[in-house]
Amino acid sequence: MTKGFGEKASGGCTGLWMRAAGRTALAVAMLSPLALTGPAAAQDGDPLVRIDARNTITVTATRIPTSILDVPATVSVIDDRRIADDLVSDVKDLVRYEPGVSVRRAPARFGAAQGSTGRDGNAGFNIRGLEGNRVLIQVDGIRIPDDFSFGAQAVGRGDYVDLSLVKSVEILRGPASALYGSDGLAGAVSFTTSDPADILKNQDFAALGRVAYESADDQFSETAILAGRSGDWSALVAYTRRDGHELDNEGTNDAPNATRTKPNPQDTRSDAVLGKIVWTPNDAHRVRLTVDYLNDHVDTNVLSGIAAPPATGPLPGTAVIGLTAADRTERTRVSLDWRYQGSGLVDSAQVALWYQDSEARQFTAEDRYTAADRTRLNTFENRVIGASAEARSDFATGPLAHRLVYGADISSTRQKGLRDGTVPTAPDTFPSRAFPVTDYTLVGAYLADEIALADGAITIFPALRFDYYDLDPKADPLLPQFAAASQDGSRVSPKIGVVGKIGGGASLFANYARGFKAPLPSQVNQFFENPTSPFFAYRSIPNPDLKPETSETVEGGLRFGSAAIDASVTGFWGRYRNFISQEQVGSHAGTPTDPIIFQFINLDRVKIKGIEGKLEGRSAIGITGTIAISYATGNVAGDNGARSPLMSIDPLKLVAGIGYRDKADRFGGQLILTHSAGKEARRTDPGQCGSSCYTPDGFTIVDATAFVKLNDMFTVRAGIFNIFDTKYAWWSDVRGLAATPATLAVGDAYTQPGRNASVSLSVRF
Repeated sequence: MTKGFGEKASGGCTGLWMRAAGRTALAVAMLSPLALTGPAAAQDGDPLVRIDARNTITVTATRIPTSILDVPATVSVIDDRRIADDLVSDVKDLVRYEPGVSVRRAPARFGAAQGSTGRDGNAGFNIRGLEGNRVLIQVDGIRIPDDFSFGAQAVGRGDYVDLSLVKSVEILRGPASALYGSDGLAGAVSFTTSDPADILKNQDFAALGRVAYESADDQFSETAILAGRSGDWSALVAYTRRDGHELDNEGTNDAPNATRTKPNPQDTRSDAVLGKIVWTPNDAHRVRLTVDYLNDHVDTNVLSGIAAPPATGPLPGTAVIGLTAADRTERTRVSLDWRYQGSGLVDSAQVALWYQDSEARQFTAEDRYTAADRTRLNTFENRVIGASAEARSDFATGPLAHRLVYGADISSTRQKGLRDGTVPTAPDTFPSRAFPVTDYTLVGAYLADEIALADGAITIFPALRFDYYDLDPKADPLLPQFAAASQDGSRVSPKIGVVGKIGGGASLFANYARGFKAPLPSQVNQFFENPTSPFFAYRSIPNPDLKPETSETVEGGLRFGSAAIDASVTGFWGRYRNFISQEQVGSHAGTPTDPIIFQFINLDRVKIKGIEGKLEGRSAIGITGTIAISYATGNVAGDNGARSPLMSIDPLKLVAGIGYRDKADRFGGQLILTHSAGKEARRTDPGQCGSSCYTPDGFTIVDATAFVKLNDMFTVRAGIFNIFDTKYAWWSDVRGLAATPATLAVGDAYTQPGRNASVSLSVRF
């Protein structure tokens, strides 16, 4: 069975703050003469201006456009220029230089009826040690579908967005439930797609094109964007095609069996389409229709799942002699929104309606020696209709200046999954479901303010949100004997932050927030049984009394911003209660008459604390530099008080870089060093690995990127990654593996690509 939580935690934290702060101070001192920033676009129309946090605006942090230096939270804003300059192709590339944030992508080593390692692709974002559906991911303000896992099925959330069509990405660390409701337990990732005006600038017609190649997965991609304007109307259509293969690694064994360390052969392809029609009758009103479509295919020849010839005797009849998989992910979103910008009682307002349909289909065919061949087809579908409304009013009450934002949203999702195929394992029958078809409704209303006092020296950010959720399972003919349970509940999530300016460009900030995550249909009503195994008979049973997860976090720090340097250091602490995890409940023998019982239950609590630091700088002659570091620990406490490490926390990560950008923005480049410490054995939980956990060594890699603007039309970008061909593996990709001889023998299968290169050519008309 697949465990929903499955990552328990790290224990000892003694001296955390002192050790991490010391490392940060040492690193800052080493790089301070050059301090950094990544590739940056010219701002305010002046090509000589370097990127500067004072000019970087975030909306996700407070729902009010504000400089990232003036919000009581830690936010990263990554624009399309940086995405292009860093030669980013997916979400794992997107956060490669973001300490405290990671994306899990295990190698594709799965089976037909059991095992799902790597089948979820880019699984989703991990923020400060929490991941999965605990992180809100939205595109243009609309949630993307949940992730889901059951047996050999694993559906991730990281491949629902093609970054070539994205204008900016904001990554908010820490609970976002006071503004966005359920899913914002750990943080939020907000993607914003391009509008016609972003492409047109001051023109009536514009066209952009880009072709790119990446050697790491032999991927070619082509993007074309057309935008035009006529009177009050403007429109955009964009298309990206990607064709590639398996992601390379440092493995050398290409045997067609479990000893294989080279990647399993894959063919990948995807089509992404974005269309927008915008009507702007005047400066105050805008109406926009958006169509967003993604279709992603992955075909895998799972050679690592083929049985090796026995030393003596013939193969058993059920031995797998061929294993192939065809996975497809499709998402369609249609939205209509109206935006008002004016003055008076309501300074701005917006209303949005949307429909989104997504389906993940995973098909596997297993060729068995003499036994009947078998297939598996697993699907997971989400259809959602939603609406939202928001307004902002700016006013003063005596000496206090307010920017008040208030709104509400509602969504209704029909969520369902299907299990089908041939030759099911008795007593299982096909087709069937792991949970009944369920209507999942979320309703929320929120109020947030930005209160400036003492001439702006102190700003307070209070926020409060009320949420209601309802799970309504339907009578399902595929589960005739199962009595599903309905569930509903509500939650109030408060948040308050303070920013105080202490002069000279420096400020202090602090933030207290509560978050929550409602139970999912697949957690409340999951049901499955395999009672026939004489050694591992088990049942998965529903839990109608499952409670929402909640969080309580505190963070604070010091920031400094000037024309030459931006610096920050942040400490954070969080307590998370009623964590939902699939666990073995009760003491059972695992026999047909006394099967092991699995159930989604609420764990007592999880605690996480850590520190993050960042220093960026720019010189007048175009030299840039950066250094950033993150370090965290955490643990899980059960109802009996026993503690274990939180496995999903990444080890210490340090990123440092130095670069140059021509003042006229004609050429530039950067050299970036990334160091990840090894995961300490004492901060792993052997109970999650079956024995002692496999822990790859720490590593340091070096990348280089550069661009040349040939003229106003053409720009060439190139990058060499892992320049010194270091063999390394990310902890997030190997987490949960047991340190057995078999695992150690195939450790290279979990490594990242060796030296690899990317190149792109962009053209603008």
